[in-house]
Amino acid sequence: MTSVGFWQTLRQSPLQTIHHWQSQRLSWLFFFISAFLLELCALGFQYIMLLDPCELCVYQRLAILLLMAAPLLMIISPSNIPLRILGYGVWVSAALYGLNKAIIQMNGYDTVDFFNATCSFRPSFPLDLPLYEWLPSLFMPTGLCGADDWHFLTLNMAQWMVIIFGIYLVAAVLCIISSLFCWANKKSTS
Repeated sequence: MTSVGFWQTLRQSPLQTIHHWQSQRLSWLFFFISAFLLELCALGFQYIMLLDPCELCVYQRLAILLLMAAPLLMIISPSNIPLRILGYGVWVSAALYGLNKAIIQMNGYDTVDFFNATCSFRPSFPLDLPLYEWLPSLFMPTGLCGADDWHFLTLNMAQWMVIIFGIYLVAAVLCIISSLFCWANKKSTS
């Protein structure tokens, strides 16, 4: 399909096109790769740029790892409805969890007080999982919340993560709506 044909198809029937993409393993592979690259960036910030992650950063790392898990569920069998529902659940939950932590972190930049820092060096992960003990190189916070040491295009890391998690959330909503629309359309024409 040419790029003109691609855009024409998307414009003529956006929900059907998005639904069609979801039946392709390649789409889910691209989703996985996008989250994987974000996780590599986080590790690059920590181990190459020496920016220590705070408690809120490691929570967002968990969200990104969950965003990596969601497409892996979908890749198994894109047409399997229970797997797709489970994948959507993981996707939406991870995006909301990460967005929440990124917003808290972004708001914390306005009220930095290193002497009364509210972040902990012993994070509290969902289900009380001791991820910081199991994988300390990934989940042990070593930095202070509120340290605003990195900017790109005038935005700090928390602001970028709000945008990124927002994009993942909007994409999830579009995929869910397109699936429901196509399912309802198929049911009504039967």
